[in-house]
Amino acid sequence: MKRLIFVCIGWGFALNSVAQKTYSETEVVDLVLANSPAIRAADLSIRQNGQLLKGAYSIPNLDVFTDSPTGGFYTIGVNQSFQLPTVYKRQYNLQKGQIGLAQAEKRITENDIRFRVRNLYLALQYAQALRQQYQLQDSVYNQLRITAGRQFVAGQIDYLSKTFAESQAGDVRNQLEQATADVQTVVRQLQRLAGRSEPIRGGQLVRTQPILALGTADSLTVEPNPALAFLRQTEAISELQIGLERARSLPGMVVGYYNQGSKETPTQLRLRFGLTLPVWFGQYRSRTAAAQTGLQLARQRTTAQIQTLSVDLQQAQGDFGKFRATLDYYETTGLGQSDDLINTARRLFQAGQNDYVSFLRTINDAYAVRLRYLDALRNYNQSLLTINYLTGNL
Repeated sequence: MKRLIFVCIGWGFALNSVAQKTYSETEVVDLVLANSPAIRAADLSIRQNGQLLKGAYSIPNLDVFTDSPTGGFYTIGVNQSFQLPTVYKRQYNLQKGQIGLAQAEKRITENDIRFRVRNLYLALQYAQALRQQYQLQDSVYNQLRITAGRQFVAGQIDYLSKTFAESQAGDVRNQLEQATADVQTVVRQLQRLAGRSEPIRGGQLVRTQPILALGTADSLTVEPNPALAFLRQTEAISELQIGLERARSLPGMVVGYYNQGSKETPTQLRLRFGLTLPVWFGQYRSRTAAAQTGLQLARQRTTAQIQTLSVDLQQAQGDFGKFRATLDYYETTGLGQSDDLINTARRLFQAGQNDYVSFLRTINDAYAVRLRYLDALRNYNQSLLTINYLTGNL
């Protein structure tokens, strides 16, 4: 019976996942993006702004009217007013800027979705790894519980050893059930986001390799972050708005056809030309001033966002360095010591130099090292994921 216990400890048990397809992180992200209503809404926003592009050359409606210039008959006249061509050009450029803004907003949406899904995928990997670890421990501890019960009945061990084995087995079983519930919860979340009914199984939790050079605290920049691209596009639109308001304060043109004399008046004398004069200067000045304030506001928002992202990036880099050192320790020293603890405890137990209590406490410590290693691995990958999100590299 002891030999069976030690075989369980040495080899472990694989997850029962033969019928489930393993999805890579990229596959899950692509599925969610393809099924995302937020992405479809962003595409519709881009299309809507593109449809408004032709409307940038909007011309006022034609004025058609009748009048009696001599009091003896009615004549029909038409008037058409125009802005200067520069106004229409600036309106067109402004609408193109709105298209760029909608495109930048879509990139923000994609970046946020990628970050959220990758976080969920990491949570699934971690939960699966925990479940696998607790399945191993559950098998070992359950066998110990059964063996301890038989030996207690046979009078070979005392009540304390039997009870301690049972309590440890119960605690591990509870941890296994919690880990299984966590896996199911994350799987349901990914199913909902991806629009899939079949279970989604994540790949093995492994150490992610950085895609950026993380040598120094100043080696990274937040400039590629989509949120900054959006705010800089807002600045560009504000500058275009200032130019448009200034162009609107210039005189416009009026052309028309209106017979102000008798019916025999020559056609060329029936034409009219004129200017629209911006005599109400206050309204134009106030709108231009408001546009200039809007530019200052956009610039300050950009500066504030850079500050916030930079602080978050510094925190993420600090976490990365801390968790990398912890992970290096477990991979070079901690896991080896855990194996040594298990092997030593097994030899002492087989030789009769350790009782159940001492043996279980020792392997508890060894398994705790493995659990802390999984935590360090999860935290390391999480910090790297955050860095990629802040630097726009998801």
